[in-house]
Amino acid sequence: MKNSMKRFFAALTAGALMTAMLAGCGDSGQQQPQGGDAQQPDAGASTDMDLGAIYKSIPTDQTYIDINALPQPKANKEYTIGLAMLNVNTGFFKSLADTCKAEVEAMGGKALLADCESDATKQVSQIENFIAQGVDAIIVNPADPQEAVNIALNKAFDAGIPVISVDLPPDEGAQYLSACITDAYQLGYLVGEELAKQMLANNEGEVEFGIIGGTEGNYIASNRNKGARDAIAAVDTEGRLKEVSFLYAGDYSEQSGMETAENMLVANPNLKCIIGTCDAHVVGAYAAAKRQGRDDSVIMGAVDGSKAAVEIMQAGGSIKALGVNSPIVVGEVAARTIVNLLNDPSQVPASKLMAMQPELLTPENCEGFEGF
Repeated sequence: MKNSMKRFFAALTAGALMTAMLAGCGDSGQQQPQGGDAQQPDAGASTDMDLGAIYKSIPTDQTYIDINALPQPKANKEYTIGLAMLNVNTGFFKSLADTCKAEVEAMGGKALLADCESDATKQVSQIENFIAQGVDAIIVNPADPQEAVNIALNKAFDAGIPVISVDLPPDEGAQYLSACITDAYQLGYLVGEELAKQMLANNEGEVEFGIIGGTEGNYIASNRNKGARDAIAAVDTEGRLKEVSFLYAGDYSEQSGMETAENMLVANPNLKCIIGTCDAHVVGAYAAAKRQGRDDSVIMGAVDGSKAAVEIMQAGGSIKALGVNSPIVVGEVAARTIVNLLNDPSQVPASKLMAMQPELLTPENCEGFEGF
């Protein structure tokens, strides 16, 4: 691991030498102002802010945020906000990016979208491009390894550009305003609690279950998994529920969920439940179970609430519990928070960690829910 990180940072340093000259070149994901007469943002547009004092003034305890109590402000001017997104192709991440962009524009700002395709080196370059362009603020969905992304976030701080994170808090050591997330632990807990009750009610004796992990070291993923495990332990007072498999999928896609679930199902013929870190995992796992003729005997659940997962639930399929992780609310809170700050530096976020209220979706209450 140490050698691979050394190679990573060596490549990162070499690439950074060309960043300012090559801003935007070869990056099809980033939207640049069009036309020779297009107005460019002023370099150092946000340097009048005392970001150090602002960041230190923000409470560190997690705070639940009600989107209805955070009205959409009107931008005092056309702020240019860079959106450094992890991925804009899969359901949740596409909805998150689309919401951030639409909300910035609805408030009178300009959004520059960059998709790093889950590549931290590329995301660092994109953030440095935003800094070179002199954007007013940056919204980031951090890529792994976050130690690398920290470099770019700290450069934004040095340039006087406020950064707000979505879906995932930046790693320790990064300078940033706030992180807009859902409560990963509580969502995982709700899913684990519901599935534990169903496993106990539908089976006799010992009941085997497995968990599909995301990527090792990911803060959100590990908290979701821990929440599910803690809930199962709390419900299972007789010790009947046994975790017999935990496999990392390596990412958060339906394909990785299907491949991981196939291995899990083959290795564990008595498996009765699969818990995914995200619902793309269980959408893939559902396909794997159907292929093996086991979709009627294995129940599933995860966190997110995508259209694909909700449709399986509504059709009476294996997915029985979904923790609602709304990319729309997360994106709206992030965009409104950053524009409020740009309008008035005294309008700081309520907390360093702003979470949305957790909600559980089951076959009993999913009718009419469209998913993301």
